[in-house]
Amino acid sequence: MRILVVRDTHGNYRLLRQVVKAAGPVDLLLHAGDGSSDLTKLAREFPAHSLAAVAGNCDPFSTQPRELLLNVGGQKLFLTHGDRYQVKWDLLRLFLEGQERGADLIVFGHTHCPLINYEQGILLFNPGSLSRNNRGEGPSYGWLELGPGGFEPKLVFTETKSEVKG
Repeated sequence: MRILVVRDTHGNYRLLRQVVKAAGPVDLLLHAGDGSSDLTKLAREFPAHSLAAVAGNCDPFSTQPRELLLNVGGQKLFLTHGDRYQVKWDLLRLFLEGQERGADLIVFGHTHCPLINYEQGILLFNPGSLSRNNRGEGPSYGWLELGPGGFEPKLVFTETKSEVKG
């Protein structure tokens, strides 16, 4: 199963569209908030894509939920923007919430900094931002491949075309 993961697009629909078009077939597209206007355009232009999305702190009028718990291929995926868990300071609150929900994977955003981190058997995955990146690495997005061993994460940086696997 191939899952494309984006977040914090903040109106950069041009780059989001480019990434989705280049991705080819995907089984699921996840958007972890701060891009509700982009989601409307995306759903209209790519109606065949299965999309799961949450609202972020910059989506005040969004009809998207703030959090989702999804069953993906027998794995529990917790999707949240992350601002409610103060992820800019540390990941403890987010990890504990994911643990309480029985998540195998937590996908979040808000920090604009990409991250692949394993904590007590839970994968914490932040694909970075398509609008800007706080570490100066340029816009990024993520891939999750679901296989027999669980989720395999990968980060892709759009300006350098480089990849980082977890």
